[in-house]
Amino acid sequence: MIITRLKTLSLLVCALLALSFPGYVSGAAGNSKKGSQPVAPPEPEAVIEEVNAKQLEKLLADKDYVAVFWYARSCVTCDKVLAELEKIDDDTDSFGVDFVKINDKRLAKQYGIKNFPALTYFREKEPIIYDGDLMDEEGVLDFLTSLEAMDLPDRIEEVNAKILQKIIEDTDFVAVLFCPDHETCPPRVMDKQQCRKCAKALQELENIDDEADQLGIGFVKIHDEALADEYNLGNLPALVYYRHQTPIIYEGELQREEDVLEWLVQNKSTGDEDDVIEDVTSKTLSTLISNIDNLVVLFYDHGNDDSMTVLEELEQIDDDCDKHGIQFVKIDDTKAAGDYGIDSIPAIVYFEKEIPNVYDGDLMDEEQILKWLLGQLERDEIEDVTDEMLDTMIKEGRVIAVLFYDNNDKKSQKVLEELENIDDECDALGITFVKIDNPEEAVEYGINKVPKLIYFEKGIPTIYEGNLEDEEKLLKWLTDQTSSDQIEDITDEMLDLIIEKMPHVAVLFYDKDQKKSQKILAELENIDDECDQNDIAFVKIDDDKEAKEWGIDEIPSIVLFERGIPHIYEGDLMKEDELLGWLVHQKRYSEIPEVTDEMKDKLVENTEHLAVIFYDKDDKQDMRILNELENIDDELEKEGIVIVRIDNAAEAKEYGLDHLPALIYFENKIPALYEGDLMNEDEVLEWLLVQKKTATIEEVTDEILVNLINEHEYVVVFFTGPCEPGETCEHTLNALESIDDELDEAGIIFVTTEDTGIAKKYNVKTYPRLVFFRNRDPLHFTGDLDDEDEVLAWITDDETLEIPGKIEEVNVKMLDKILAENDHVVVFFYAEGDKKAQKILNELENIDDECEEKDIDFVKTSDDDIDKEYDLPGLPALAFYRHKFRTIYTGDLMKEEEILEWVIDLHESTADVIESVDRKTLQVLINDVEHLAVFFYDDECESCSDILEELENIDDDTDKHGIQFVKSNDVKLAHEIGIFAFPALVYYETGVPIMYDGNLKNENRVLQWLVNQKSNDDGDSNEKIVKLRYPKESDEDKRERLKRLQNSIRNERLHKKGRDTDDDENGDNEDETGEKGTDRADEDEDDSDADGCEQCTKVLEELENIDDDCDKHGITFVKTRDFSVADGYGVHEYPALVYFEGGIPNVFEGELSEEEEVLQWLITQKTEDRIELITRQMLETMVEETQYLAVYFYKINCNICDQILEGLELIDDECDVFGIHMVKIQDPQLAKRYSIKTFPALVYFRNGNPLLFEGDLQNEQSVLEWLIDDDNRELADEIEEVNERMLDRLMAESTLLVVFFYDDDCAECEEILEELEEIDGEADMFGIDFVKIASIQAAKKYEIVNIPSLVYFRKQVPVLYDGDLHQHDKVITWLTSQDVFEIKNEIEEVNRKMLDKLLEENEFLAVFFYEHNQPDSTAALEKLENIDSETDNLDITFVKMADSRYAKKWGVTKLPAMVYFRRRFPSIYRGDLLSEDEVLEWLRKNRFRQPELNIFMYALIALAVAFVVYTAFLLQCFKPAPPPPVQHPKQS
Repeated sequence: MIITRLKTLSLLVCALLALSFPGYVSGAAGNSKKGSQPVAPPEPEAVIEEVNAKQLEKLLADKDYVAVFWYARSCVTCDKVLAELEKIDDDTDSFGVDFVKINDKRLAKQYGIKNFPALTYFREKEPIIYDGDLMDEEGVLDFLTSLEAMDLPDRIEEVNAKILQKIIEDTDFVAVLFCPDHETCPPRVMDKQQCRKCAKALQELENIDDEADQLGIGFVKIHDEALADEYNLGNLPALVYYRHQTPIIYEGELQREEDVLEWLVQNKSTGDEDDVIEDVTSKTLSTLISNIDNLVVLFYDHGNDDSMTVLEELEQIDDDCDKHGIQFVKIDDTKAAGDYGIDSIPAIVYFEKEIPNVYDGDLMDEEQILKWLLGQLERDEIEDVTDEMLDTMIKEGRVIAVLFYDNNDKKSQKVLEELENIDDECDALGITFVKIDNPEEAVEYGINKVPKLIYFEKGIPTIYEGNLEDEEKLLKWLTDQTSSDQIEDITDEMLDLIIEKMPHVAVLFYDKDQKKSQKILAELENIDDECDQNDIAFVKIDDDKEAKEWGIDEIPSIVLFERGIPHIYEGDLMKEDELLGWLVHQKRYSEIPEVTDEMKDKLVENTEHLAVIFYDKDDKQDMRILNELENIDDELEKEGIVIVRIDNAAEAKEYGLDHLPALIYFENKIPALYEGDLMNEDEVLEWLLVQKKTATIEEVTDEILVNLINEHEYVVVFFTGPCEPGETCEHTLNALESIDDELDEAGIIFVTTEDTGIAKKYNVKTYPRLVFFRNRDPLHFTGDLDDEDEVLAWITDDETLEIPGKIEEVNVKMLDKILAENDHVVVFFYAEGDKKAQKILNELENIDDECEEKDIDFVKTSDDDIDKEYDLPGLPALAFYRHKFRTIYTGDLMKEEEILEWVIDLHESTADVIESVDRKTLQVLINDVEHLAVFFYDDECESCSDILEELENIDDDTDKHGIQFVKSNDVKLAHEIGIFAFPALVYYETGVPIMYDGNLKNENRVLQWLVNQKSNDDGDSNEKIVKLRYPKESDEDKRERLKRLQNSIRNERLHKKGRDTDDDENGDNEDETGEKGTDRADEDEDDSDADGCEQCTKVLEELENIDDDCDKHGITFVKTRDFSVADGYGVHEYPALVYFEGGIPNVFEGELSEEEEVLQWLITQKTEDRIELITRQMLETMVEETQYLAVYFYKINCNICDQILEGLELIDDECDVFGIHMVKIQDPQLAKRYSIKTFPALVYFRNGNPLLFEGDLQNEQSVLEWLIDDDNRELADEIEEVNERMLDRLMAESTLLVVFFYDDDCAECEEILEELEEIDGEADMFGIDFVKIASIQAAKKYEIVNIPSLVYFRKQVPVLYDGDLHQHDKVITWLTSQDVFEIKNEIEEVNRKMLDKLLEENEFLAVFFYEHNQPDSTAALEKLENIDSETDNLDITFVKMADSRYAKKWGVTKLPAMVYFRRRFPSIYRGDLLSEDEVLEWLRKNRFRQPELNIFMYALIALAVAFVVYTAFLLQCFKPAPPPPVQHPKQS
């Protein structure tokens, strides 16, 4: 009976529990129904398996290769694509690629999928999106099984046998590492020797994976012992190199990756079927140099005949080099050549273990070259390097020993012979040993006497002070240097060099004999490596004199130099961790540095724009002002103004500063005192910028004024006396501001002062007063001070400048002015402090008056580097200038009588010869003289003197026609404008050069040509040598292309004129076969190619007719036959016309023989903003270098293409505004690369990533919206770059926007950007748009003072992040924090991710679920906004969400709806949402009451309790009676 009752109660409880899980019951019911019906046949399983997010995550974790097809339910195209892809499912399985499909838009977005359908290929969890045609299933299969798709950076990809077979068939060069099976060697289990060996080999070989890729060698690994046995590979691991499907087994040690790479490269070249020298890029060359011990590089120019001839010769010794283990490559890259100090091309450089050695023999003699190379291979000598090579090696931080020597010095030769003996030992130590014969480079490192050896490690030099002839001691010293981990000791010269060349240098000033210094040094050695890791060079110097120069009185001391600006460490040097923290902090964050008075003096001397704050650190007010000025430190740094602070009252008094704090601005050593409010940092910033950008009359104290007068040649002082605003003195001062620029250009300093003490000293009794100090000699102005023109004329008048009986000292600016304005000038150049020069000056003073009588100005100058400025052979020097043309005196400078005679002879002689000019004078003439003829010649040119004699006959005639004729032997200057063959004649008209291409011996023709040029009678403006702008190229590339273009123009015209020499004299004919015979042979060869193009000649004749019209419209028209220039822009069919505007090329596609059509097209291109037509090469360049590029692919004779193009022209300007460059191209073959099968088509490249437009191209507005749509512009894991217009648009459209304001010149911005890129995707998941902008104007518009800055805009309300931008975790925490997220009196919009975060962080949360553009939702939302602040008071976070699917998760079936979450437990509001008071009351009740259980749960608990009590009662009440006691036998 008890058991029956228990069963009954159990059944009752089970029934109640079942009712509490309706889903379970219904499921059961459903199952019972199914059981009663016939079983339906199972649906056929889809070929490509469907997965959900969790299944996909597990699949990616378990499988190496997974292809995922992303689709959407309502996508018709998806079904069609799926049907095609299912045909290759079995094939992908056989290749070991798992193929699945998934419908999950949220997950798709995480992987960068914006459009459906899409295909992502995961290789070892790394995704790559397929951008080809998904309907082409064979193309998809090729992609999934190709080596390119499997490529992972710095990782060797794993393949299976089937994929390996395909890769070997498809790839010419592939290296395969065979390893044991995964069953034999499970991941991370290294209990077997072959497993450990394989793991170690793999770790080493992955270091050369990228290098192999650059060299065109694929690298994969396979864990397949059966396949290895089939190849009889023996013990694993093993490396097999497949070259054109032929396997070669590597026999060496797999853990030596350098040997492996060299072996791969050697086998690659020997396996080439064609016997050619391999062409490489600059990046590949760098890789080869780093990894190959013996490498020969031919630097050549494909468009240069000499280069191609040399190349043909060298092809014959390529195999011989391979046999001797020398790798031979070639490179057509002038910039790369320049990086290695190669000035002339072609050139051969041999690299042995990265050390270059230039071949200086005959490049046409291949046998001699081979002999030289083999000699280099066998000979063990120290390599010679150029200064560029040395600078590169030092910059790379390599360990090198450099011998500075003189090849003509016997001692140098002897030392060199000794040091050759230790070259191999240095190689073994990892030290690169090189030598350099360059006195200028030696002086840069403080070496005045050679030979000398310097050891460089991480860019820090250490001089060897021992005997260089004792190679054993030197080797021991070098060994100690490499093994010791000590802070490097340096000299004062090296310190200056390091400070100049390295951005961050920490210097320990110490005394090696001082115990305290030794103790501190031992502590600081512990942080040397950490400083290296933070790119801070750490050095020490034991030099009391150098320390005093920097104002270091206490030894030891640490100074950090940040881009030359010193920061003194004031903490405890024994606490190395604190010091390290300070160094890193100073490097990352900008603060106004504290300097000593000596440091300040050095900065004034070497810094063009310097602001110095004089303050008292014990004064609280001063410290407050200093804190305010810290806010403008970054702004000043951007403007190139260095700001420092100094706590030194005595130094302040030297500048007449009696009250601190004070600010003085120095510009080119000239001080100006700030008299405004230092607490107003904006006013200070504005004043400093005005001082820098405009010429103002500086206000100075009497102490500053005394220094200026003593130190400068010409100083004008405006003594105002006590001057109040509005008084006459102020008006006069403002008027004189207008002549400050002119005086500055003349090298005259203009200052003003109110101090009267110094005024009295110079007899100033009335104010205002103007006094001109000429070499400390005062002269009072007595004219009208209100007439600034009269003041300017007086100051710059020769009589005013001249001091009777004295040779005036002038500065460079004043000297330039004197030479420009005076016909005859004698200049004495000397070095200040030179005793010999002073003696000479005393003698020259005796002839100053005689020169003055002859109207000859006599001046002297001793400015720094004056010899270099005026290209002088040495100092002291005396030069006579007549009409700017210089003659240097070569006699004895102590004999003044001879000098006077020489000067008078030159003055009275008539110039019947062509004047010779130096570089500086020629540059002045080119800029100033409207009509100038320059004869360029070379001292080694035999015919130049004869030609010069002929041209002397027309010198006077050119003068009559207003053409100035000069000559120059400055070969370097000639090269800069593209002149390489001498002699040459160039006519400059307003600075534009035009080259003469006729016979220079016929002076009459030369004269006629010059006169024609001046009269504009010569209409052939194609002679103009102009500097073309090439898109996105370095200066070196521009220069090389320009030289080729100018040469081709010159050669063409020389050849054209050469055919028309029948009328020339005999001398002309001799010239053709004489000095230019070689050049003309080359020209004839070029012309024979061009002569084959009859159309070219006809077209050219037509285009000559529109040359003048082009000039009128400001379009320069030139022609060229240099096909290498054309090849660079993808032009292969000739003739062709390319129009350049702003460096952007545009190809003419019309009929070139119709000159009117050409002219109209050119004018249209200039006046209208059209979509440019480009070639394939142009596109490839633009894709790499243009951030946002829209490319319109179209066909010729396609009507719809033309119609669409007209529509796209309408949005071209809008695209430009948004930073999108739109171009067009006709290239069907290239279109296939981007899966374009029908034309026209539009492809959008975002940082090189293509996206095909699939909408209606005829609707240009939809195209524009698609291009500027954030989803299309945004790239995965990359913060989008925007311009000001785009930012304004985002502000208007995005409710949550984070903007990173930065500057391209900002050193730390790149590091911060890398950190922020880490959280871009996460921010996107929270619905936060993340962009970056490098625009000072945009920063000012949004009141951003400091750069870089991160600003969070919530509905355009900015919040500035003030934390550490280097810590991305803290940034994302801040962005998603509730404090930042909330906007007062407004319900914030959230997405799923944000709501989940809020549910985790908040106990009480109210969510308003609604729909966009629904009247009920809009009305309810307006009402609920009224109670947002009240909910805040209740500590309830109130948000809204427009996501109906997510609302269903919480049981919401009808929108709008209100759900209140209490510790994630939801309650749905059932009342009227339009009654905000009721909603608020409901929220209040829910907020303050205890959690409630519904009736059913209470009943269930009550029943359970009753059951337990009832059972206990039954057990107690119906307990069976105890059995009677057993009777004892006796009792019975």
